[in-house]
Amino acid sequence: MLQFSSSHLNQVVKAIFTAAGATTQDAIQIADVLVANHLAGHDSHGILRIPEYLQSILDGEIDPSASPEIIQETPSSGVVKGNWSFGQVVGNFATDLAIEKALAMGVCAVSVVQAAHTGRLAVFTERAAQKGVMMFMTIGTVDRPMTAPYGGAAPLLGTNPIAITLPNQDGPHVTLDFATSAIAAGKIKVAKAKHEQLPPNCLVDKHGNPTTDPNDFFDGGFMLPFGGHKGYALAVMAEFMSGPLVGSEDYPGVTQRSGIFIFAMKASLFQPMEKYNQALQKSIKKIKSIPPAKGFEEVLLPGEPESNMHQKRLLQGIPIPEDTWSAVRKAGLTVGVDIDQLNLHS
Repeated sequence: MLQFSSSHLNQVVKAIFTAAGATTQDAIQIADVLVANHLAGHDSHGILRIPEYLQSILDGEIDPSASPEIIQETPSSGVVKGNWSFGQVVGNFATDLAIEKALAMGVCAVSVVQAAHTGRLAVFTERAAQKGVMMFMTIGTVDRPMTAPYGGAAPLLGTNPIAITLPNQDGPHVTLDFATSAIAAGKIKVAKAKHEQLPPNCLVDKHGNPTTDPNDFFDGGFMLPFGGHKGYALAVMAEFMSGPLVGSEDYPGVTQRSGIFIFAMKASLFQPMEKYNQALQKSIKKIKSIPPAKGFEEVLLPGEPESNMHQKRLLQGIPIPEDTWSAVRKAGLTVGVDIDQLNLHS
């Protein structure tokens, strides 16, 4: 296992995507998001994605020179067309639009179409929380189907993630962010890179047999929804909210469709921000005061594990599997960047 500082990885990502045709501003945004995911402990959405994104550029699935645009809006809503720009760039653009309108109008709904892979949604919902805005965000199937519906014997859905963040002025923002599949697809890639097995009840092979071998996923296997019918039901809601509700089918492109639904609300909509935060701290205190169960050190709030990991990795560095680094180095060479020869300041 290799170890790098966040600043080192940030510069590596910027160098690669600048060489791949992204503007300096876009390359900075991509790097900030990918490294933020590493700092949060979600390596499945970090530099591991670089080879995938570079291949998507070659395949015409990402246009590195494109920019997102607003194609329809009202004071409290907007439709953002990503034009197949990088998902991180489109995600930031749509999030900032939702923040602006929510702060002005109290609430806002934003539809995003033609966006490439955005990665971990909490990066965007926490971006809103920094401005005092609660945000809900969800994405449906945007690539090949990889998750079976509950009771089904073939893949139909994506990982269909859902994220919600409430601002917290006195500590880590309270963030829910998870795939509705039993495991995120990126975590299967991480397990493969580390030569590790997956937990049970996450994956079946191409014949429908339960498996813990990540290689089976890349050989025609597929995932199961988490929690049986409950995870499946959430996946369906994500599918319909980011598809029919936002009108993504009207904007076909390199994938069957790519839609994102965002709802934003000013946290001080119902009461002054100070009063909201006082009430939030009271509720947090109740939860944190519960004695930990056997085997636990404390009761954590959603988002706290990521916040704790962020502080740890800032100090200790970010671990990267050698297989992942090798794949990124190989991908970088395709655009003329040797990441082992870059003159970087860690």
